[in-house]
Amino acid sequence: MGKNILAVTATVFAATILGGCASAPTQKQIASADYGRPMSTSECLGVAEQAIADQLKDPGSAQFRNEIPCHTGYSNNVPLLGKSAQFGYIQDGEVNGKNSFGGYVGFRPYHVLMRNGVVVVSCITDANGLCL
Repeated sequence: MGKNILAVTATVFAATILGGCASAPTQKQIASADYGRPMSTSECLGVAEQAIADQLKDPGSAQFRNEIPCHTGYSNNVPLLGKSAQFGYIQDGEVNGKNSFGGYVGFRPYHVLMRNGVVVVSCITDANGLCL
């Protein structure tokens, strides 16, 4: 029990420290960014929902809501970890799916970054806002 609490505390601490090291790209980086080919709203939503559903225990049970319209943006700008910003089209929303017992787990936020119709980054967050 004590080891689990220590592990969770260390994980949350590390995520907080490293999350604080993330920064926005410079105006020069944004101006020269390659977002890839334009994606329609329906293509963006379809690619993102499939990527998120595939991460669930039961992909066919996926329910989506509160989806923000697809837009250009960036993810993963954490210079301390050697991660530069990745630009593309972003789809955000919430997803719910069934667990191993067949019960729905509750809606959780998701984030998907795509470029040229291909998923670059996708994440479903836990109750603490950390990527699963």
